[in-house]
Amino acid sequence: MKKFYLYLIALFFAPALLAQDTGSGLDFLNIGPSARLLSISEASTAVLTGPSAIYTNPSLLALEEQSGLDASYTLWVSGVNNQFAAVNFVRNRSAIAFGVYNSRADGFEARDIPGPSAGDFSIGYLSLSAAGAYKFGPVSFGVSAQYLREEVFQFRANGYAITAGITAEFLNRRVRAAAAVKNLGEMESLDLESTLLPATFNIGTAIKMIDFVTPGVNDLPVLLSLYLDYSLPLEENPTSDFIERDPNEGFFSFALNADIGELFFLQAGYRIGPTERPVSFGLGMQIDPIRVNYALVPFSTGFGTVHSFGIQYVF
Repeated sequence: MKKFYLYLIALFFAPALLAQDTGSGLDFLNIGPSARLLSISEASTAVLTGPSAIYTNPSLLALEEQSGLDASYTLWVSGVNNQFAAVNFVRNRSAIAFGVYNSRADGFEARDIPGPSAGDFSIGYLSLSAAGAYKFGPVSFGVSAQYLREEVFQFRANGYAITAGITAEFLNRRVRAAAAVKNLGEMESLDLESTLLPATFNIGTAIKMIDFVTPGVNDLPVLLSLYLDYSLPLEENPTSDFIERDPNEGFFSFALNADIGELFFLQAGYRIGPTERPVSFGLGMQIDPIRVNYALVPFSTGFGTVHSFGIQYVF
């Protein structure tokens, strides 16, 4: 049980408490909601990852070849659990999608004086989202809207966020470039103060680099792809990933994905910037119409290791 001698600490220093869990307050929105996103260190602004693009770059939704369902469960550090589910409906040049993303930590003890606790409380965040996207030839535009709810002790706050993006494809879809503005909006006051949204500007590219066939009797086609991403904060959010940081300092992420016969997928990612989770790894297995994903993200300072499990279904 996490113990606090004054429940007011939980209220007035909620961002600090969440720095032990998900980053800083609503920074859970900067954590990839799906195992597939976490496996590539969130270098995802230009990567087709299914319905989870609602939270990264909604313009990608219209570039998917099929509609899909996506669900993930993430065991974050410090007892935090993240749950995500979304669906994307693709129709010719357009797509609409809906999603839910929840982050919660339980078992905090409330105390107004030293001695026995006054009871337990939880810290939780919820996002309900809807998105739409449309493509004109090789270019796609998309926007998503989120209803946000924040709960700390008996206090509640509601808010909203908007994410918008644009994506273009080149060279017979072998190169994709994209830009997105994420989490523009505001929250109501949580008793006395409102929590800042982690608004960011993101640019990225996805490149299908090498395509070859393994030697031997059972030839397997292998495709190696490179993902590059840069994320710049638009709001001052001085703490994230357990460390003090320059509020204007961004992240650079890159990842490699190996597609083996469109059956097995291996991923590895690396983040450069103020983070205590610089590396990530992932596995995927696809047997149409289902794909199973797993991501492992170790924290470099001993806070623990993140495990994320996901399943996707295309229709």
